[in-house]
Formats: sequence, structure tokens, C-alpha cells
Amino acid sequence: MAVLGKVHSLDIPQSRGLPWDRLRGRAAAALQKLSMHHVLFVAFTIVAAVPVLTLAAWVEHRALQQEIDAARDKHLLVARNLTAAFSRYVFDVKAGFNLAISTFYSGEEGAGLRDLLTSLEFRHISIVDPETGEVERYMPGFADASSSQTVVKPQTLAEFRNQLKDGAIVISDLRRDAAGRPAFFLFKRLPDGRIAYGVIGTNYLVNLQRSIAFGARGHSVIVDQKGAVVGHPFQNWIDSEFDLSQTPIAKASMAGQTGVIQFYSPAFKSDMIAAYTSVPETGWSVWVPQPMDELYARADEVRGAATAISFLGLLAAALLSWCLAKYISRPIRSVAVAAGAIARGNFAARAPEMAPYVPRELHDLAGSFNHMVGEISHKNAELARAAIRAEAANSAKSEFLANMSHELRTPLNAIQGFSEVMRDEVFGPLNNPRYQTYAQDINNSATHLIKVITEILDLSKAEAGMITAENGPVLVPEVFDLAVRLVEQRAAENHLAIRTEVETLLAAYPIETDQGKVTQILLNLLSNAVKFTKPGGTITLSAGRCDGEVTIAVRDTGIGIAEADLANVMTPFGQVESAYQAREGFGLGLPLSKKLAEALGGRLTLKSALGEGTTVTLHLPLVEAPAEQALAA
Repeated sequence: MAVLGKVHSLDIPQSRGLPWDRLRGRAAAALQKLSMHHVLFVAFTIVAAVPVLTLAAWVEHRALQQEIDAARDKHLLVARNLTAAFSRYVFDVKAGFNLAISTFYSGEEGAGLRDLLTSLEFRHISIVDPETGEVERYMPGFADASSSQTVVKPQTLAEFRNQLKDGAIVISDLRRDAAGRPAFFLFKRLPDGRIAYGVIGTNYLVNLQRSIAFGARGHSVIVDQKGAVVGHPFQNWIDSEFDLSQTPIAKASMAGQTGVIQFYSPAFKSDMIAAYTSVPETGWSVWVPQPMDELYARADEVRGAATAISFLGLLAAALLSWCLAKYISRPIRSVAVAAGAIARGNFAARAPEMAPYVPRELHDLAGSFNHMVGEISHKNAELARAAIRAEAANSAKSEFLANMSHELRTPLNAIQGFSEVMRDEVFGPLNNPRYQTYAQDINNSATHLIKVITEILDLSKAEAGMITAENGPVLVPEVFDLAVRLVEQRAAENHLAIRTEVETLLAAYPIETDQGKVTQILLNLLSNAVKFTKPGGTITLSAGRCDGEVTIAVRDTGIGIAEADLANVMTPFGQVESAYQAREGFGLGLPLSKKLAEALGGRLTLKSALGEGTTVTLHLPLVEAPAEQALAA
């Protein structure tokens, strides 16, 4: 017997189009608005512009690269020259320090020694105790007498003591002397164990650094072996001994490397190109940076000339492209105008004769087009006459079917009525029960014929466009219940289960449609499902929403339909032979349902696979009505 499932909710998410699809559609629509003249003009201009712009870009790139290459060589040369100067200075400082130390033992001071020490910016020279740092002997008055009594701090001595080797002079990183000025300390271990101690200023280094200036902001920078600023264009960086040890250029130069680097300078707020190297005797770093903007500016002069030449070339190419595109597109446009006139129904339109200077292919195009239009006009005339004949034949067929149906319904109604009287023994018993069985058979046959005739009449009305929809609020569960009740007895006889599924909002809110026609469609679909589903099978009736539509589907587990036969079953009187069940009916159910769906503003779709079952879906528009606003939300 049939198992009738309860109506329950089934939320079905609505699908949405991808943004990329919409964007691609808009782009295609925009391109379709361009004329061939414009398309050719753009194409020719691009073809001409590519080499011109490529050449201009190459010239611009080479100009900038040449500036960069020149800057690399120049900056590296300046950095190496500075390094050589500092190396000579360090050599002179060490020589002067050794000479000054020797006077402590000889007691004789050579001529010009003090002038030499002053020029080397010595501020202090003394011999100190290696443990306490107390001054034992000193040479006052050669540069800064106020520092003659300076005592070296023990912790400073301890810091450099392990670095001292007999006869070697060690120069410290940037320090502060007793007066708080930037200075470098010199240490040398003497043969008697004492330590010679000297202090030199940084003015020579700073002055030499400031002498290197080029361009608008090209300069040099000196940092000590720990990355502290010794010489820099920013005086506050010198005063604060600004630490640059963590910058990429400092790490490279402090590692003893020589090269050129590009980097962004927050201080100058600009990209920089800088050569770097180091003084091997002390570990000082020498940099020669310059803002890239200055290189860009020099390259801009070349770029300006290249741009002007490119602009003139592009202008000439554009003018030539415009003329060439017009030369090619004008004849094609005349053919397109004629085609448009023909599309609007003017079959007398023809493409004009081409000018003598037009290419041969376009002459052939116009001639072929005019010949084709002549052939189409001739064929259209023949088709029009054939259509008139076909329409007359179709009208005659429809009129014949309608008249025949009307003629048959009257006697069939009488047969049906008299058979019911006999079956129900209205005028007394028939005595023989076989008469009652025959009366029932007569009644069933008459009922079936009346149903077939009614379908023929409805199909004739649909083909004639005489079916109209009478819309009103319809609750889907009520329609499902009514349709299922009409077929459940036959489903039970075939041992079939019928289930229903309705989305939540469709179960609660009505839709706007014609209830009678929807019921008729569902009854046709359910009847087919019952007819072609084997005992023990299942029929599912479902309703949901998708892409602004209400979808009502009838799905069965029956014998299915081969793909080659799908189109046939949707035509009037189209049937498919089945080994499971003999031919029954006239094949009007699906075609009539399709016509009724179209009358409701919807459509009918069919999916089936042989041996797997069939799904027929009714698609109805989701009408925006007050009773349905919550449904569309």
C-alpha cells in the first residue's frame, strides 16, 4: 500500500552568479558597442605604438643605467681616494706618536716635532702607569695644554690592555677626551711595561669629509670601527656620535668589504646610491652616497627628448592608423548597413558598388552578399507560401479535433451515465452479477475516453493560445495534498510510496499562481510516475526556491527514458515503447503540462536516465506580491 509522507520543511540555498561572470559580461557588452573603424584604429595604433614606446623605454632605461654606472664608478673612486688619504693620515699619526715617545727616552726633541704633532691634531701625549693610568711623563704645550695632566681611566686601560702587543700602536674607536670633545685614543706598550698614551682630535677627518661634496646633496660619511658617526653633513649626528652600525651599508663596510649599494635613507627621505670601503689600519668606514633623485633628474633630460620624439611618432602613427582603418572599414560598414536593413525587414536593400580603389576581397564580399540576399529573398518567399499552407492545415487539424471531440463527448456522456445507472441498479436488480461487471467496464472505458478527449480539447486550446491563467494565492502543501489524494489509490495498488518535501517558507506563505492548472500539471506528472514505476518504488514530490523561481519537482524511481527519446515524449502523441508496461494513453500528458506551464509564465524541464528514474520539474516565477514578500526576503 502507499506510504504518504508528511509535508515538512527543506531549506534550499539560492545560487548566485559570480562577480567575475558579471564583469566579463559587461566588458563584452562594452566591446560590442565599438565600430570596426575604432577597433582597427586602436589595433593599428597599438601595433605602431609598441615599437616606439619600447624604443623610448629602452632609451630611458639606458640613460638611467648609464647615470647609475657612472655614479658607481665615480663614488667608488672617491671612496678609495678618501681611504688612501686616511691611511696616510693614520701612518703619519703613528709615526709622529713614535717620534714623540722617543723624546721621553732621549731627552732630545727634534726640530719641528711640535709643529708636526700640532698639524696631526695631537691633544695629548704621555706615559702612564699600566694599572692605574696615572700620568708619569707627558709632553705639554704642543696642542692642548689643558689636557696635559689627564689621567687615563683604569677601565679604559683594561679595555685595550689585551690588544696591545710590543711595538704595535692601537687606535681606539670614537671616544670623548677630558674636555668632552670627540677624539681617538692611541696606546702603545713600551719595553719597560709602561703604556704610551695619546689623544688626537677629529677635525682633520671631519674637514676632509666636508670637502667631498658633489651634485645637490652628494656627500661623504665617516664612521668608526663600531659604526659611530665621525663625519657627516648633519652636525647633530656628529655631536651625538649617531650609531649607524645596524644599517646594511655599515655592516658591509665594517666587515672590510668594498662595493656599491642602493638603499632608502630616512634622513634624506630618498633612495640613495653609495660606494663604501674601509680604512684597513683602523677599521673606519668611508661612504660616498648620493640621492637617486639627482640621477633621475639627469636621466629625465634624456627622457624628455625621448618622450617628445615618441609623442611625435605616436601622433603620426595614430593619424596613419585612422586613415587606414577608415579605408578598410568603410566598405565593410556599407555591407553591415545593408545587412541591418535586411534584418529590419527591408529585403530590397543591397550593398552599394565598391569604389575602384577598394581591395579585391571587399569587392568580392559585396558581390557575394548581394547574391546571398537575393537567394534568401527567393527562399523566404517559398517559405512564406509553405507557412501559409501549413497554418491552414494545422487550423483544419485543430478544428477537426475540436469538432470530433465535441461530437464524441455527447454519446460518451450518455454511455457513461447509462452505465452508472445499470451499475448502481437504479431501476432494480439486474439479477446476473456479470451485467454489473460489464456496466463497470463500460463506465471505466467511457471515463477514460472522456479524459482523453478533454486532454485533446485542452491541447487544441493551448496551441490556439486560448488558455489564460487565473492567478490567486496558492498554498503549495494544499495543492500537494489534493494531487496526491487523486492518485494514492492507484499508487497503493502498485505498492508505491509517495513522499512530499516543501521548503519552510513555501509551506507557510502562499505563492501567486493558478491553482487549478498547477493541480492539473501535478496530476499528469504523478499519473505518469505511477504508471511507469515498478512495485516497491518511490515517488517524491518536492517544492523549493532557486534563482527567483519556485520549483516543483516530481521524481520517481521508475524505468526511466533513454536520452534519445527525451525530445519525443514532449511532443503531442509522442510515446516510448517500454518492456515493463504496455502502451497506455495517447502521449498527451507531458505536452499538455508543458503548454500549461508556459501559460503560467513558467517552464517544464525533464531529466531522465534509463533504468534510474525520471524527474520532471515545474518552474514558476516567484511573483512579488504582498502575501509573498516574506517568501522572497
